[in-house]
Amino acid sequence: MAVHLRDFFLKGITLGEDEKLVLETVQDLCRKEMGPRAAEVDKEERFPWENIEKINEIGLNGLFIPEAYGGNPVSKTAWLAVLKELSKACPSTAIIFATTSHCCYPIVKFGTHEQKEKFLPMFLEGALGAISMTESHAGSDVRAMKSTAVKTPDGYLINGTKTFVTTGDAADIFSIFLKVKEDEDTLGLSPFIITKDMAGFSVGKKEEKMGVRASSTAGIVLEECQVPDDHLIGAPGEGFKILLDYLNDSRPNIAAQAVGVAEAAFEASVSYANERVQFGKRIIEHQGIQFMIAEMATQIQAAWQSVLHVARLMDQGYEDFSAEASMAKLMASEVAEKVASDAIQIHGGYGYCRDYPVERIFRDSKITQIYEGTSQIQKIVIGRHFTEKK
Repeated sequence: MAVHLRDFFLKGITLGEDEKLVLETVQDLCRKEMGPRAAEVDKEERFPWENIEKINEIGLNGLFIPEAYGGNPVSKTAWLAVLKELSKACPSTAIIFATTSHCCYPIVKFGTHEQKEKFLPMFLEGALGAISMTESHAGSDVRAMKSTAVKTPDGYLINGTKTFVTTGDAADIFSIFLKVKEDEDTLGLSPFIITKDMAGFSVGKKEEKMGVRASSTAGIVLEECQVPDDHLIGAPGEGFKILLDYLNDSRPNIAAQAVGVAEAAFEASVSYANERVQFGKRIIEHQGIQFMIAEMATQIQAAWQSVLHVARLMDQGYEDFSAEASMAKLMASEVAEKVASDAIQIHGGYGYCRDYPVERIFRDSKITQIYEGTSQIQKIVIGRHFTEKK
C-alpha cells in the first residue's frame, strides 16, 4: 500500500510528540500483527488474546487512566486516532480495547478516590473490562431494565440478567447499571463495580454474531450476588445522569471505530481497483469506478472530520457536546456500512467471497449502527437538541 494512502486521513491533525510516538507504535503493531491476523480470528470466532497481550505490552490501557493513578492519558484527538487505526486493522480487537475503557469511564469520572485506587491499577496490569445496561426487554429503553440492587445492611443484593455484554465471557471487571431499591422504594439507576470472582456471578449465553466475531458477546447472570457499599458508583439512584454522560463520551469512540472500518474497505478497494484489469485497462481507469472511489474518500473524510470536531470540543473542555457526539456516530456508522457495501461492489463476485477482506469488513460495519445507541436513537438525540421547550 502506498504511504500516501495509508496516512491520507491523518493529515492535519495536531498531536504532541509523545502522542505521535504512541500513534506510530500502534500503526506499526496493526500493520505487522493485528491486520494480518484479523481474517483468521474472525473465521475461527477466536478471542484475539495475542492482540490483547500486545496492547498490554505497549501499555495502551494507560491512555484512559489518569496520571495520578499510574496512567499516561492523551488528548481525545490522539485517543480517537488510536481507536481508528486499531479498528482499521482488526475491529474486534478495537472493540475489546474500547470496551475496557468504557468500563473504566464511570470509575474515572464518578468514582471515589478509594475506588480509583483499588480498581484502576488492575487495568494497567492488563485486566479486561466490560460495561452493561442492556437486557432482553430493555435495549434503547434503558429505564425498562429489571435487574435490581436491593439495599441490605451489608451492601447491596443484586439479581438480574444482562444481555449483549461485549467481552462478557472474558472480562475481569464490570461496570453494570442496575435499578436500585431501598425500603421497597425504587430510587433509580446506578452503576456498580462487579468482578467476575464474586459469588453469584456467572456467564450466560454467548452470542453467534454476524460480524466482529472475534469480539465475544455474552449474557451475564447475577443471582443473589452480594456486593459491598463501596462498589456503588455515585449516589444511589443517580446513575441515569452517569449513563448519559458515559454515552456522550463513548459515542465518538464508536464513530472513530466506524471510520477505521470504512478506511479498511476503502484501502482494499483502491488496491484492488489499481490491479484488476477489465476491458483492457485497470478498473480504476473506468469513470464509473473512479466516481465510486471519489465518493467513498469524500464520505470517509467528512465522517472523520465530524469525529475530530467532537474531539476538539472535548479537548477544549466543552461540557455540552451530546448532539455533536451523536452526529459523529450517526454519520460515521452510516458511512462505514455504505463504503463497505461499495467496496464489495467494486470487487464484484470476489467481494462476496471470504478470500477477500471486504466480505468481513462489510459484516463488521453493521454493528456500528446499532450499539451505543442505534442510528435512529442518534437522530432523536440530535433532533431534541434543536427542539425548544415549551
